[in-house]
Amino acid sequence: MMRCSHSRGRILLWLLVMVVAACLPTTSWAQGTPPAGSEAPTFWSNALAGVGAVAGTIVYVPFKALLMCPVSAVASGATYAVTGGAMETPKFVLRVGCTGTYLIAPAMVQGQESFRAY
Repeated sequence: MMRCSHSRGRILLWLLVMVVAACLPTTSWAQGTPPAGSEAPTFWSNALAGVGAVAGTIVYVPFKALLMCPVSAVASGATYAVTGGAMETPKFVLRVGCTGTYLIAPAMVQGQESFRAY
Protein backbone atom coordinates (compact mmCIF):
# COMPACT_ATOMS: atom_id res chain seq x y z
CA MET A 1 0.00 0.00 0.00
CA MET A 2 2.82 2.42 0.84
CA ARG A 3 4.61 1.73 -2.42
CA CYS A 4 1.60 2.80 -4.50
CA SER A 5 1.32 6.13 -2.65
CA HIS A 6 5.04 6.73 -3.05
CA SER A 7 4.84 6.02 -6.79
CA ARG A 8 1.95 8.47 -7.25
CA GLY A 9 3.90 11.18 -5.46
CA ARG A 10 6.92 10.57 -7.65
CA ILE A 11 4.78 10.66 -10.81
CA LEU A 12 3.12 13.92 -9.71
CA LEU A 13 6.51 15.43 -8.94
CA TRP A 14 7.86 14.49 -12.39
CA LEU A 15 4.70 15.82 -14.02
CA LEU A 16 5.10 19.12 -12.19
CA VAL A 17 8.76 19.36 -13.21
CA MET A 18 7.86 18.68 -16.86
CA VAL A 19 5.09 21.31 -16.88
CA VAL A 20 7.40 23.92 -15.35
CA ALA A 21 10.18 23.04 -17.78
CA ALA A 22 7.80 23.31 -20.74
CA CYS A 23 6.67 26.76 -19.59
CA LEU A 24 10.16 28.20 -19.17
CA PRO A 25 11.31 30.51 -21.94
CA THR A 26 14.52 29.74 -23.74
CA THR A 27 15.88 33.20 -22.92
CA SER A 28 14.92 35.54 -20.15
CA TRP A 29 13.08 38.78 -20.96
CA ALA A 30 15.98 40.63 -19.36
CA GLN A 31 18.54 39.03 -21.66
CA GLY A 32 17.48 40.77 -24.79
CA THR A 33 15.12 43.18 -26.39
CA PRO A 34 12.15 41.93 -28.34
CA PRO A 35 12.52 42.16 -32.10
CA ALA A 36 10.89 45.08 -33.87
CA GLY A 37 7.35 44.25 -34.88
CA SER A 38 7.01 41.49 -32.30
CA GLU A 39 3.56 40.08 -31.82
CA ALA A 40 1.09 41.54 -29.34
CA PRO A 41 0.95 40.12 -25.81
CA THR A 42 -1.36 37.17 -25.40
CA PHE A 43 -4.05 36.77 -22.78
CA TRP A 44 -1.79 34.53 -20.73
CA SER A 45 1.17 36.90 -20.82
CA ASN A 46 -1.12 39.73 -19.72
CA ALA A 47 -2.55 37.57 -16.95
CA LEU A 48 0.92 36.57 -15.73
CA ALA A 49 2.02 40.21 -15.86
CA GLY A 50 -0.99 41.10 -13.72
CA VAL A 51 -0.14 38.41 -11.20
CA GLY A 52 3.49 39.56 -11.15
CA ALA A 53 2.41 43.17 -10.69
CA VAL A 54 0.17 42.27 -7.74
CA ALA A 55 2.88 40.13 -6.13
CA GLY A 56 5.50 42.81 -6.68
CA THR A 57 3.25 45.51 -5.27
CA ILE A 58 2.46 43.42 -2.18
CA VAL A 59 6.19 43.15 -1.46
CA TYR A 60 7.34 46.59 -2.62
CA VAL A 61 4.73 48.95 -1.08
CA PRO A 62 5.45 48.00 2.56
CA PHE A 63 9.19 48.10 1.86
CA LYS A 64 8.97 51.56 0.30
CA ALA A 65 6.35 53.10 2.63
CA LEU A 66 7.32 51.53 5.94
CA LEU A 67 11.09 51.26 5.57
CA MET A 68 12.60 53.41 2.83
CA CYS A 69 10.56 56.57 3.34
CA PRO A 70 10.90 56.78 7.15
CA VAL A 71 14.61 55.94 7.02
CA SER A 72 15.23 58.55 4.35
CA ALA A 73 13.23 61.11 6.37
CA VAL A 74 15.47 60.52 9.40
CA ALA A 75 18.57 60.57 7.19
CA SER A 76 17.36 63.78 5.58
CA GLY A 77 16.94 65.42 8.99
CA ALA A 78 20.40 64.27 10.04
CA THR A 79 21.86 65.54 6.78
CA TYR A 80 20.16 68.90 7.32
CA ALA A 81 21.68 69.16 10.79
CA VAL A 82 25.16 68.07 9.68
CA THR A 83 25.27 70.44 6.71
CA GLY A 84 24.26 73.39 8.88
CA GLY A 85 20.93 74.07 7.19
CA ALA A 86 21.83 73.50 3.54
CA MET A 87 18.70 72.27 1.77
CA GLU A 88 19.93 70.67 -1.45
CA THR A 89 21.28 67.39 -0.04
CA PRO A 90 18.49 66.76 2.51
CA LYS A 91 15.86 67.33 -0.20
CA PHE A 92 17.63 64.81 -2.45
CA VAL A 93 17.84 62.21 0.34
CA LEU A 94 14.14 62.65 1.14
CA ARG A 95 13.16 62.50 -2.54
CA VAL A 96 15.12 59.29 -3.11
CA GLY A 97 13.31 57.49 -0.29
CA CYS A 98 9.77 58.83 -0.57
CA THR A 99 9.02 59.53 -4.23
CA GLY A 100 8.84 57.32 -7.28
CA THR A 101 6.80 54.29 -8.09
CA TYR A 102 4.85 52.67 -5.29
CA LEU A 103 2.42 50.50 -7.26
CA ILE A 104 3.81 48.15 -9.88
CA ALA A 105 1.76 47.99 -13.07
CA PRO A 106 1.53 45.02 -15.44
CA ALA A 107 3.07 47.22 -18.15
CA MET A 108 6.16 47.59 -15.93
CA VAL A 109 6.43 43.84 -15.60
CA GLN A 110 6.21 43.48 -19.39
CA GLY A 111 8.83 46.20 -19.90
CA GLN A 112 6.46 48.60 -21.64
CA GLU A 113 6.54 51.20 -18.86
CA SER A 114 9.48 52.37 -16.80
CA PHE A 115 9.88 51.85 -13.08
CA ARG A 116 10.87 55.04 -11.30
CA ALA A 117 12.92 54.38 -8.19
CA TYR A 118 12.71 58.09 -7.28
